[in-house]
Amino acid sequence: MPLLSLFSIALLLCGCCIAPPTPLSDKIPADLEIAYSTGACHAEWGRTNIDIDASGAGVYESGSGMYENNRFQNEDFRKTFRLNESELLGLLNDIEGSGFYSLSDQYSDLNVMDGSCEYISVTKGNATKSASVSNTIAPEAYSKAASAISALAESKTR
Repeated sequence: MPLLSLFSIALLLCGCCIAPPTPLSDKIPADLEIAYSTGACHAEWGRTNIDIDASGAGVYESGSGMYENNRFQNEDFRKTFRLNESELLGLLNDIEGSGFYSLSDQYSDLNVMDGSCEYISVTKGNATKSASVSNTIAPEAYSKAASAISALAESKTR
């Protein structure tokens, strides 16, 4: 009987330590902003930026050089796109379902210099969650969210 009690207590404690999953959204928040940036840690070596707002308006751009006034000095690619309400809500739910909201704010390896840097930022409901990855392998939840954003933006800009 004591073994059963210890097992029950362990299950109870483990259940309390696991964060509940983020509920999926059923509507698009009026302040929604999704941003994803990936590339070399130094912008002059090349980066890709994807920005999407609550209306579904998106910008997909890549370039290099200094980034000023929302433009790269050397712009390789810049296209705008539009997501309908279903696509935007689907993207938001993919991000929410990926585990993105359980990530730490930053993942990096200080022993690596001049590698890759990327970040995702999602604003909704007057709160912003962001996570950045520098010079290290991204956690699975981060990779899932990044893939959802980039795949949808790339499909809309082909």
